[in-house]
Amino acid sequence: MNQREDGQTRFWIRNPDSLGNSVDQRLIEAANRVWERARLTVMRYLADDTEAPEIFEAAVDSASRALASHQSIQFPEAYLIRSVAREAIRRYRRNQRITYVDTDELERLAGPVWLDLDRKLDDAKRIDVLRGCMDEHGCTMYDLRVLGFDWGHIAKLMGYADAHSAEVQFRKKIDKALNRFRAYHRSRSKPKRSE
Repeated sequence: MNQREDGQTRFWIRNPDSLGNSVDQRLIEAANRVWERARLTVMRYLADDTEAPEIFEAAVDSASRALASHQSIQFPEAYLIRSVAREAIRRYRRNQRITYVDTDELERLAGPVWLDLDRKLDDAKRIDVLRGCMDEHGCTMYDLRVLGFDWGHIAKLMGYADAHSAEVQFRKKIDKALNRFRAYHRSRSKPKRSE
């Protein structure tokens, strides 16, 4: 099973919705189209995608209820992404609250650490956050490079004139993504000011 198919199976659209209304088929199709973007949006704010299915399912349910109450949703994909982003931001802010932990609890939690496994997991999370900072074409080009495709083949697939053009455009996309990634981590590491 590839990553895209695996990603599609990670969320479930409740039909009927929470108020018992049948979910519009166009909304279901829109949800399937934007799931990966919604997952990356959650990654951008929470640096983890474990809450993405829950957030996304709630956004689809909310859109279904809005449509059932005769509200017009002209662009369901944009509505879903905006709803997911709002909820991810809300959860990010909620998670910023300080939690005090007893020192005995900290020692128990620390326990033995497997550095290599931790490093691999950290690297994988960083790559996911970096991918969340890329646009769709950048992600596709990145995935093709990871799979071992050369720039000439990528240029043909992506519609660039030659291998050099594809590589230059990819580097520009990576530079933009890295700037977003650095800004994201700077914003997370700034201490809160007390007023």
